[in-house]
Amino acid sequence: MTDIEYYVGVPDDPDDFEASSRALFPPKRRPMNDNPYDDFVAIDFETMSPQRTSACAIGMVRVIDGVIAQRFYSLINPIRDRDTEKELNFRIHGIPLAEAEKALDFSEMFRFVKDFIGTLPIVCHNRSVDILILERMMEYFGLSGIDTSNNICTYQLTGMSLVDCCKKFGIHLPNHHNALCDAEACARIYLHSIGLPIIEQATGSLKEIFSSKGSRTLDKEYRKKLDDSQISDKSTVFYGATVLITGVFESYPERNDLAKLLQSYGSKIVSSISKKTDLVIVGEGAGPKKLEKIYAMQAEGHPIRIILEPELRELL
Repeated sequence: MTDIEYYVGVPDDPDDFEASSRALFPPKRRPMNDNPYDDFVAIDFETMSPQRTSACAIGMVRVIDGVIAQRFYSLINPIRDRDTEKELNFRIHGIPLAEAEKALDFSEMFRFVKDFIGTLPIVCHNRSVDILILERMMEYFGLSGIDTSNNICTYQLTGMSLVDCCKKFGIHLPNHHNALCDAEACARIYLHSIGLPIIEQATGSLKEIFSSKGSRTLDKEYRKKLDDSQISDKSTVFYGATVLITGVFESYPERNDLAKLLQSYGSKIVSSISKKTDLVIVGEGAGPKKLEKIYAMQAEGHPIRIILEPELRELL
């Protein structure tokens, strides 16, 4: 194998293209926004028995500025009790004891879990289960360093099960009782509750999914504001509103169809965010730059309302 020489910083000869292409620079830390609510870690556990000490899997999702920045999933070698061998919860999550016992126990992975959570609030969908599991395992192994009192329960916020929340808010839950899948669903529920849809990370596969769902194009004819005489119902939130549409929608795969409908209610459809924007209709795969600008303008005091697809369907 040929040795490769790397440069830290700028090479001595700036015209040396080959050296410049291998120059390495320290990671750049982007400053966080001022919103104290969109930074958290969502967590979920699965257990081998009814005992809260019997965790056999953990899923965590770290959300920073409303964006999923990191995911973590691992099986856990469970603390044993008299029901461990019975695998009473196998029918729920499908994790065999023989597989879980090959994993690290909680004390061995605790340092990473603690670093992953840091000082962020812990969000879970039933604190009487997940927070208690975390506390019981820390107590068993004599561990400390995670503030379990700094938690938010999405079950208490919504009064609904995880499955019912996902159905109501249009959140995809492909593998219920997988700890990582449930943790991510919990994160989405919480963000929905504070009016901040998750910004999807742009990858090739996601782009293919989004492009297959429908068209993002918008014909000019639907950007015109109709005369009042052409509007039959002026009682909706869309009447007289300047509206931006971003992302794709399951109920309205063609953006022109949605724009035409909003236009018929008296909306003026625009293609970019501004101080005049009243409503932003947000679908799956919404533009990250647009959402970041919206959040920044909201922080500056502009009353821009974000409407997600479930609420949109109710309003229409």
